[in-house]
Amino acid sequence: MIGEGELAERVVVPTATMAWSPRAGVEEKLLEHLHDGGLRRTALVRLAPGATLPAIGDDGCTDILVLAGELRDDRLVYASGAFLHVPVGERTLFTAAGCTLFVKDRPARRRVRHVLDTRMVVFEPSYVAGLWAAPLHEDLDGRVVLLRFDPGTVIGPHHHDDGEEFFVLQGEVRDELGSYATHCWVRQPPASSHSVASAGGCLFLTFAHHLQGIRGSGVRTRS
Repeated sequence: MIGEGELAERVVVPTATMAWSPRAGVEEKLLEHLHDGGLRRTALVRLAPGATLPAIGDDGCTDILVLAGELRDDRLVYASGAFLHVPVGERTLFTAAGCTLFVKDRPARRRVRHVLDTRMVVFEPSYVAGLWAAPLHEDLDGRVVLLRFDPGTVIGPHHHDDGEEFFVLQGEVRDELGSYATHCWVRQPPASSHSVASAGGCLFLTFAHHLQGIRGSGVRTRS
């Protein structure tokens, strides 16, 4: 678990090497849990058939990407590939058959609901040849985007004024400090910079501008 006061540090967590831990009737791999004007908590969560996703806190919003299986509420079914940005506690979320989720709880100035199927999104060319972007959600608290690299794509040195976080869904990406394989989670602090490349191509979920007002200070890598 990432401790208090470390949002200003760079963190790398290769989740493939982590064990699942039981919590409140579910299994999870906890990536961060801290407070900065509200709860920030990120985890991989595995729900057994019939389990309910625990609501964490009583404020803010939760970003969920269904990695496998399906998630439900009292109205809808969210299959593998569904992305949800929902107010904490708005609806009870559960699974009938079991599922694996990427779950991020974070502060929100506007508690809004936004749901889409990432299997249907359209990737548009970005500012570098071979880089493709599919925006999933954007508000006052940041921007959530799927980024896809064609094999051999290179992004030169660039700056993250308000930080960046990414979770690798497929393939591998690397920068000057290391390489990040499938299901690796990386948090770049505000005021950080790096170059990024993918020899074989990759797809990852990224959060940008969500660490506004936090001053970057260091590097921390966990394996």
